[in-house]
Order: sequence, then structure tokens, then C-alpha cells
Amino acid sequence: MIKMKVTPYQNENRKSAAYGKWFMRPLYNTTLNTNDMNNHMQMDSKIERSMVGAVNNAISRQIAELLCNGHPIKIPHLGTLKLGASSKGKETAAKYNAGNDIKGVHLIIVPDAEIKAELNGNNSYVKYYKKNKTENP
Repeated sequence: MIKMKVTPYQNENRKSAAYGKWFMRPLYNTTLNTNDMNNHMQMDSKIERSMVGAVNNAISRQIAELLCNGHPIKIPHLGTLKLGASSKGKETAAKYNAGNDIKGVHLIIVPDAEIKAELNGNNSYVKYYKKNKTENP
């Protein structure tokens, strides 16, 4: 079971049917970089921090290269990473020009069954209103 930090927010989009209503969303903390991840992983293993860093750097480079070469990457306990693209539609394949017609490329994460079950299971939530004020439901 996970414990997720959530924070309330109010919909301020005047065009939305839900304008003015309150919702909950995950609370995001500071973004971790690879050095932060290396330190965190090293505390959870018997491997030296320098080796953890070297492995993580190699994995990051390989994932990017393999994704660009058309290989979806399955990461245990997380899901499958793959690339997607947004493009303009054409009447025929012959009229299609990838250089001009692809509008953007994005990363798709398809969560595996294990993480889906964990995220949708019997979780508990901690509501954060301000930095140090919490409320347990």
C-alpha cells in the first residue's frame, strides 16, 4: 500500500463546467536529478555510489538510444516506455513528409499491472494545505 501526498486546488478556468470547484492532485516536491537518485539507490544497496552512478548513466543513454531506434523498453515494477508522435494527416502515404509533417514527439509510459494495482488499490492519502500543515483523512 502506498501513501500519497495530495494537495487541494481550485479550478480557475472560467470556460470549464467545473469552474470554482475544488479537486485534489498529487503534491510534487523538488525534482530529483540523477545524483539524487544515485545517492538514494546507494543507501538501499551494497554497491558503491560511483558504481550506481556509472550504471545509471549508461542505462539513461541506452534507453534514449533504444527508444529512438524503435524499441519499447519494459522496466519491471514500472511499465513500458515507448515513443509516440503527433503529425499532420495526409491523403496518401506518398504525400507524407516526415520532416515537415511531424509536429512533435513524446514519451509514453504504459504502467504495468503491478503498479496499476498498487496505485488503484487501498491507498492512504495525506492532505497538504501548506508546507508544514497536514491533515490525515
